[in-house]
Amino acid sequence: MTVCGCGAEFRGHGAGALCPACLIRLALEPDSPDHVPPFADEPSTRLLGPIGRGPHGTVYLAHRAFDEPNFVTVKVLNAPHLSDVFLESVRETSRRLGTMAPPDTSHLLEPGVTTDGQVYVVAKYIPGPSITDYVTRRHCNSLDRVRLGERVCSLVAGLHRHGITHGSIKSSNVIVVETPGGPLPVLLDTGIVPAINESRRRRDQVDGEGSATNGERTDVAALRTLLGTILEQAPFTTLEDAKSAAALAAILKR
Repeated sequence: MTVCGCGAEFRGHGAGALCPACLIRLALEPDSPDHVPPFADEPSTRLLGPIGRGPHGTVYLAHRAFDEPNFVTVKVLNAPHLSDVFLESVRETSRRLGTMAPPDTSHLLEPGVTTDGQVYVVAKYIPGPSITDYVTRRHCNSLDRVRLGERVCSLVAGLHRHGITHGSIKSSNVIVVETPGGPLPVLLDTGIVPAINESRRRRDQVDGEGSATNGERTDVAALRTLLGTILEQAPFTTLEDAKSAAALAAILKR
């Protein structure tokens, strides 16, 4: 089964892995005020509608008429007054993500600012359920859950080796994609929260530089919380003693 961005499950792989209802909506539904703002200044991009909301903004599924990939997500941030520091930080994260192999993150394509001052980030659209929904729907056994947890920790460890802090590790930002080699976790929203925080720090003229070490510690603490959810138990003592994502992955791989 394939999971569409709207949450519907369907068989097969359509264009952009969208369900039939979303494809019909794309083909037949005229633009409306709900679809055009806040991205109306990109005429080749059409918003299909919101597929997620969080504390930092709304994520829209969108179709690009001429560019690849055709289907993308557009995260419109509700944080006002973000500076060029945010845009520069997201671009640098995107560049670093492009050097990773395999790129098991939703590729950040570009950030931007609309004519009415709303900041957005475009990313490659990757359909799939959240990791907690996946293990619940598939009735994953303990070993499968541990394997998924180990892969997530390995992904985060890879980010840290490339100098990237995720900043918002939670179930909704870790989706699972079915591949011929088995289920593959994919990270979403990589680096966006740290970029917001750095922009605000510069705006408020807070002394001191942002700490990558503190960011990694935040990621590791969030990983422990996520592992406690998908493993259906509180993280055991050895996980609590792990100081890095790589250490967490090594423990789960045993």
